[in-house]
Amino acid sequence: MRELLGRGRSSRLWIRFGRYSIGSVIAVICSEAAFVVCFGPADLGTTLSSVAAFVAGAVPNYIFNRYWAWSRRGRLHVRREVVLYGAVILGSLVVSIVAAALADRLVGTLTQSRATETTLVSLAYLVIQGVLFLVKFVLFQTVIFTDDAATP
Repeated sequence: MRELLGRGRSSRLWIRFGRYSIGSVIAVICSEAAFVVCFGPADLGTTLSSVAAFVAGAVPNYIFNRYWAWSRRGRLHVRREVVLYGAVILGSLVVSIVAAALADRLVGTLTQSRATETTLVSLAYLVIQGVLFLVKFVLFQTVIFTDDAATP
């Protein structure tokens, strides 16, 4: 019986991770597109581009996470679902801003081409989103959307 329960939990976790992954890919596409446009043609710099990218991805990311990946319905748990979720997301925004700025400084020493700079800094932004993807999943699963926080 314990083996069966373990398998059930494991398969639910993999389904949740799959849904989280799909939602995250959609959010990252929105984010990356916003970052590339803001950093490249609009020349807004790494901070404003990161903020625009954050806004472009945050809304679909929350909707996919809460309603699809973790199947939450009904009333929000404000402290856990909004405050902690917001803290994780804002923390990832800060990490994104810092990483993009560092990448921009490094790339600036390597090339004078704006197209190359945009490509490399955008790639660095994408890589950091990949790292944050895993960190956020662990935090969402263990702290924010835990089973004991489930709404009836």
